[in-house]
Amino acid sequence: MGQAKRKKDAGARVSWCRTCTYCCELPEIGPLNKPMYRPCSHIEGGGCAIFGAPERPAACLAYHCAYLSARVTNSPERNRIPHPLDAGAYFHRDPVERVYVMFVDPARPLAWKTSDAAAYLRERIAQGFELLIFDRGRRMVVTSQPLFQAILDRDIVAFADQEGRPHDIESWALEAPRYNRPVD
Repeated sequence: MGQAKRKKDAGARVSWCRTCTYCCELPEIGPLNKPMYRPCSHIEGGGCAIFGAPERPAACLAYHCAYLSARVTNSPERNRIPHPLDAGAYFHRDPVERVYVMFVDPARPLAWKTSDAAAYLRERIAQGFELLIFDRGRRMVVTSQPLFQAILDRDIVAFADQEGRPHDIESWALEAPRYNRPVD
């Protein structure tokens, strides 16, 4: 029996997030004036200190990454979508557009490429979805299988950095040292 099942059987609240806080660190959260790549000030003890509190913004209340959403809804895809900590990235489907949005962990930027996330997202692109990737201060829009394969084959971000191209996300320059990354 796994640790989560033992906790659940004992009556404890079990979070599928485990200690993942990517959605609290990597994206911009407007209601909290939190820029991209800066940890939310409410992260505490491997989770959200205002979880369930009235001051938690609606944007946070409503958000589920694809991994969490698949589990909450008991989706048939729940075993195909890797946990963000295992993938080194998290993603979600835009509720309106035919787009998946992925945020890559700057500390482990290549991990997602060898995880089940890559195969899952490849299938979504084949179905006509776009993929918007945020990776180490770069924003990439993937609309085709060949472009997705090129991103899998190469570290496009490292290449752009070597060429001295400016970053797409301004807050990256301030937060890059936390990830031991060079700044423009």
